[in-house]
Amino acid sequence: MDIRIKYDPVLWASRMHTGTWTNACLVGGLGSGKTTAALRELQACALENPGFTYLIGRKTLPSLRDTTMKTFFDVVEDGFIKSHNKSQNIVTLVNNSEFIFRPLDDMEKFKSLEIAGFFIDEANEVEEDLYMTLKSRVRQQVKEAPPTRYRTIISLNPGEETHWIPQLFLHRKPKGSEIFFSTTMDNMKNLPPNYVDDLMSMYSKDMQQRMLYGQFGRVHKGRPVFPQFQRGNFIRAIEPIAKEVIYRCFDFGFQNPACVWVQFIDGQLRVLAEKLGKRIYLDDFLHECFAYEAGLWGQWPKEWYKAFCDPRGSDESDKGKSSVQILNEHGIYPVHRRTFIEEGIKAIKGLLDGVNGGEPNFLIHDRCGILVEAFRGGYARADGENEPEKDGYYDHLMDALRYGAIHLTRRHQFQHARHVIDQQNVYIHPITGRRQEF
Repeated sequence: MDIRIKYDPVLWASRMHTGTWTNACLVGGLGSGKTTAALRELQACALENPGFTYLIGRKTLPSLRDTTMKTFFDVVEDGFIKSHNKSQNIVTLVNNSEFIFRPLDDMEKFKSLEIAGFFIDEANEVEEDLYMTLKSRVRQQVKEAPPTRYRTIISLNPGEETHWIPQLFLHRKPKGSEIFFSTTMDNMKNLPPNYVDDLMSMYSKDMQQRMLYGQFGRVHKGRPVFPQFQRGNFIRAIEPIAKEVIYRCFDFGFQNPACVWVQFIDGQLRVLAEKLGKRIYLDDFLHECFAYEAGLWGQWPKEWYKAFCDPRGSDESDKGKSSVQILNEHGIYPVHRRTFIEEGIKAIKGLLDGVNGGEPNFLIHDRCGILVEAFRGGYARADGENEPEKDGYYDHLMDALRYGAIHLTRRHQFQHARHVIDQQNVYIHPITGRRQEF
């Protein structure tokens, strides 16, 4: 009998049933039925492979007992259960396959274990090392014959996209691994009335994306530096305007050098692209930047580009050339001056709050994913602090953008002021702002 037809009618459950995977990650919204689907699959494996052992775990014993084990006994029919040793938390099926339930709080407990598969519920609670340890124990054999299929399954509500689980299953993609997504809405008929509506009214858009639609995102903490970004329509598929200057805005550092490409048209800052490096020398990073921009909008004449940068890039270094000197060698001569963080924040806030002809004075392309998340709350102040946190991720691109925003908004203000007082024989330098009467 193929008991796998007893899957709950969840969209991704049928795909999981027909796949050729060995390692699965089930990612879903609240109440989407992922735990039930995982237990159904492990039950099928156990019934197809007499005498094998499967582990079911969660971070702590109370959460394992109160949630996952409860769901297990709702899923597995009494007719398939031969015995239940409550003191050792072992369930034996009628074909002598076993399920052992264990808290995943100590990796040392599993180093001598041999199993044919496992299921980790709420796997975001455990470390990658423990997952890898359990993976190394999936090698059980009975009478010198391997099971018809080994199975490792983890499930979770999605959280940080930098967590080890999305990094493993979405980016590294080991052989035999598959990730399955579900939404809360896929399991509507098994949920209470108004369940989804109540959550929708309670969660922000970012929380809805993760907790209802089952998509990885960013979990932001602290006070957003730019709360007005959430209230405006700033994200657009904008492209550079030909023959208008594109400004490259640089922040330096071997760990995470950053470049932001912007245009400034009639008081409107248009953020076109971003690039964040990782442990890379500036020469190599610049080559990556040139290739990236050429791939986006082709080879533009050099005179159409200008630059701003971190003023510390001109500081002498005991390692050789300064960052500005390296830029100069590549034909880039950036404008830079000492600034304060709050000065740049004020400039960007002014753009976010400003409107010209019905259009906001700030637009950003959706390809700038890190900056968009920074504006949504990744760039934040800790409680009781005035300056944004240096998180080593969002702050580099935001610093680069800040340098450009300061210079461009000040230049725009000075140019406007110069037009106003032209008749008074006063000249204001467009970069330094120095006032000179003649």
